[in-house]
Amino acid sequence: MLPVLPILQDALDAAPRYGEYVLATVDGKPRSAEGLTNDWRRWCESAGLEGTTLHGLRKTLGKLLAEQGATTRELMDVLGHDAIAHAELYSRAADQEAMARSGLDKVRDRLRPRLRVVGGEPVGEPRGDRRPKSLK
Repeated sequence: MLPVLPILQDALDAAPRYGEYVLATVDGKPRSAEGLTNDWRRWCESAGLEGTTLHGLRKTLGKLLAEQGATTRELMDVLGHDAIAHAELYSRAADQEAMARSGLDKVRDRLRPRLRVVGGEPVGEPRGDRRPKSLK
């Protein structure tokens, strides 16, 4: 069960209804998966969006979710996956630079410099350096 976001509700409200099913055929019957795929292709071509697929939209949603910090469990539940590996595919497709920045932002305040740079040279020693002075 998924909530209907306002943007989807607006599209559903504007779409013609031919029966109790969403995206029903003109005689009120539900479209088959193959019928929906074929109709989608035709609709996209008429809108100048050749190459746009239903799976591509699903993948885009997964990528957007990952980029906004959705957990693997949230990805699985929104996309209907029952295996973690499938949800992780979307995480890997996310903008890696944005994800890296987001990850580092989570620890930014916990990291403190241990060296100061004075005149272009580091001054001081990193804490925790237990090497004997002869090896330094």
